Amino acid sequence: MKKIILSLLLSIFSLSISNAQPWTLYQTGVPYSLFAVDFLNANTGVAVGQGGTIIQTLDGGVEWSVRSQTINIWLNDVAYTPAGVFAVGMGGVIMRSQDNGSTWQVSRAFSHEDHTLRGVAYNPFDNTVHAVGYAGSYYVLSAPFTNGTWVQRFDIPYTMHSIAFAPNADINGRGIIAGTDGKVWRSTNGGSSWTPRNTNRYDYMNDVVFLNDDVAMICGNNGTILRSTNWGGTWSLNLQFLTVEHLRSIDMFTDGMNTKVTICGDHGKIMTSNDNGFTFIDQLNGEGRHMYGVSLLSVTDGITVGEIGSATSGAMYVTSANGIVGITNLNTEVPSKYKLEQNYPNPFNPVTKIKFALPVSEQVILSVYDMTGREVANLVNSKLNAGTYEFSFDGTNLSSGVYIYKLSSNSFSETKKMSLIK
Repeated sequence: MKKIILSLLLSIFSLSISNAQPWTLYQTGVPYSLFAVDFLNANTGVAVGQGGTIIQTLDGGVEWSVRSQTINIWLNDVAYTPAGVFAVGMGGVIMRSQDNGSTWQVSRAFSHEDHTLRGVAYNPFDNTVHAVGYAGSYYVLSAPFTNGTWVQRFDIPYTMHSIAFAPNADINGRGIIAGTDGKVWRSTNGGSSWTPRNTNRYDYMNDVVFLNDDVAMICGNNGTILRSTNWGGTWSLNLQFLTVEHLRSIDMFTDGMNTKVTICGDHGKIMTSNDNGFTFIDQLNGEGRHMYGVSLLSVTDGITVGEIGSATSGAMYVTSANGIVGITNLNTEVPSKYKLEQNYPNPFNPVTKIKFALPVSEQVILSVYDMTGREVANLVNSKLNAGTYEFSFDGTNLSSGVYIYKLSSNSFSETKKMSLIK
């Protein structure tokens, strides 16, 4: 399988519960936008997107492998469930993995007659998997799951973007569906029936998540953030970020003491709440690339994915309490001057190390270009402390040839050449 070392626009930052730090950018060679990401645990996760692309990580997002590109359609959502991993997309297609995302099979075939599916979720109330989408598309897969028979439902004749069930829905049967034009539906009987609820909004409701059995949140177009404390019965509008930016995805993580909520959206908008969704910290804004999906691994770690950022790369931002993926601070002793060293080994195939020194703390950019001047990888775009750093660069997705790597800051710029020989 094709392996990629985060050459998708990647951003990593250290985050404490009370104080969020900036994000940092990286880049990789998956030539498609990514629309959704989900994690089974802190190590194993899957992201999906254009071109039927499915990529998997087994180390918390440091390395990713392409697991499937067998169908040339968009996959819009992915979810880990007790019945396997499910990805849904255009033409009503549903993909399924029974080994945590390593291999994939078609669970429901693509059809030009069927509408696009946008959301998928597991319902513990009756041990079923629910997939929802455009124009009332709604399919349910029941145990034992092996027959792949998805039963179509017709009880909601509107476009649905997302579906979620409460943590203890196996007992209380609570579920919420978010849809177009401000439409939201609530179930109190495990999804057997759905009742429309008033939101006083007319924007697209793009994603929904339960924070606990009572509190649920929705994000939507035009900066819409809705919060309910009675499992979707009534909704209040958060006016803090009511802007023209569309908010695409929302996720939460709790360790029993702390609860983190993260929302991502258009123009690189990423915001986080540490108080159960009452207030948000605007962590990244105005970067230009639309973010479509977010998944939290812990109260400090998470990943967002989004639109293609260059001719060869989709977008991904990663948060981590451990710092920047791929970069090592070799020495915190303050160097006397800036220095960009020759990569080693050189020539290389396909991994090489780039070492540099910073005499002061400042914003630093480390990028790789081909001989035409086209940027092929943005390795670092972050504020780093003074010190000596080493970045491990993987050229798996590049062709053999001579490349230029450049280190730049407000007060320093230097370039060097390196040769990739395959």
